[in-house]
Amino acid sequence: MNKYFLFFLLSLATTVSHGQKLKAVYQYLPSPMATFREEVYFQDGIKTSVRDSLAQPKPQSTENDNDEEVSGSMSVTLDMGKVYRNIVIQKNNAPQLVETRSLKGSNYLVSDEFPTLVWNTNYTDVDTLGKHICHKATATYRGTTLVAYYTNDIPVPAGPYKFGGLPGLIVMLYNEGANPHYWLLKEIEYPYTGDVPVNEKYINGLPKLSLESYIKKDDLENEEQMRIMMSKMPMMDGVNVEHKKIRGSVEQVYEWEKN
Repeated sequence: MNKYFLFFLLSLATTVSHGQKLKAVYQYLPSPMATFREEVYFQDGIKTSVRDSLAQPKPQSTENDNDEEVSGSMSVTLDMGKVYRNIVIQKNNAPQLVETRSLKGSNYLVSDEFPTLVWNTNYTDVDTLGKHICHKATATYRGTTLVAYYTNDIPVPAGPYKFGGLPGLIVMLYNEGANPHYWLLKEIEYPYTGDVPVNEKYINGLPKLSLESYIKKDDLENEEQMRIMMSKMPMMDGVNVEHKKIRGSVEQVYEWEKN
């Protein structure tokens, strides 16, 4: 009897978390020199992540800083011109997601055959981040190791960018390595009563590319820019410079590059 009762409670919790809308705002730090605002919406098993390309100014310190979800200090304003929104739409447990990306001033709708994240939650680490008691989890992802801290206080399997699938909302996430990226939870609305600020008609009308095709085009563009930059530098006799491909993103090695 107890077994059936527990199954009922678990099913009920899952139904509630999927039925209620959630909005989570993350502070995204790809480097010590920039901070971006990323909004994540979750409803009915569909997660939509919206990140503006314009870096956010460093918030002024106030007496209420302790009331924020997680405080962060690495932030400056960068003038990047036109605001470009990176949008990721991901259905829960679906093997494919779509995202908007920009190349040579044009926007594309890129389909990503997203690899299944196998989270290791076998950790005893428990930390209090902001207002939440959080548990540690790790996963291998495209050439790096992800480290996440999630909370059971909010039983929604969501997180920033393309990440989620844990028993609760991700409060902090970063990747290990020489170029770590950080996501810190700043605000939560749960339940959320507003709309998702995404123009689906515009997104679905964008030119379509697979992630592999987009990355290959983007790599060629970056290599050309590097070649132009190197051609303007003075040559030194007897010195050979070896260029190792290091991507400025959390994704370092893609599936087709392993073959």
